[in-house]
Amino acid sequence: MEYQVEMRHTEKSFEALAHMQYDLFCVGNRVARSLLSLGLVVLGVVNFSQWWGVLVTAYGCYLVTSTYSAANHTAHKLTKQIREGGLDFPASRYIFKKKAMVIVSLPEETPLGKPLTYTDVFRLGEDREYFYVFRDRYGGYMIPKAALEEREDAFRIFLEEKTGQTFQGRAAPVVRLLRRLRRGR
Repeated sequence: MEYQVEMRHTEKSFEALAHMQYDLFCVGNRVARSLLSLGLVVLGVVNFSQWWGVLVTAYGCYLVTSTYSAANHTAHKLTKQIREGGLDFPASRYIFKKKAMVIVSLPEETPLGKPLTYTDVFRLGEDREYFYVFRDRYGGYMIPKAALEEREDAFRIFLEEKTGQTFQGRAAPVVRLLRRLRRGR
């Protein structure tokens, strides 16, 4: 089975891609940030009567709420460069063939480099709106789920079988378990 999907980026899609990149490739940073935040909040609450206890609590809370600040900065910088250059946001057609994914630039209809073989896919990600296919930790492709319509589950199974990987993301563990049970895995 072959799948074809088109994707036009927006400011929000750049943010979503940056967030998924952070979620998949900065796990150590996220864990350290969470532990540090928890420690600071506890220390601050215990010493809340001191002026610095309030400050430490506030900083601990900031660490929790600013998780994606670096990712957002990168996405916004890229968006600004595109707008300042008077360019359109990039658009692509992804053609998922038997052995590889072909990326075609739109509207030029120009293939971008050689096809990405499924064995060369570095990681798969997923959120509510998109599937993500990363060629490495620095770049990836977004597939809008809405474009797949009722073939979303079949597409997920297709890519997981071809790449030998499973999609990682923010789906609740119960949702992931139910998907596996439906597939018979």
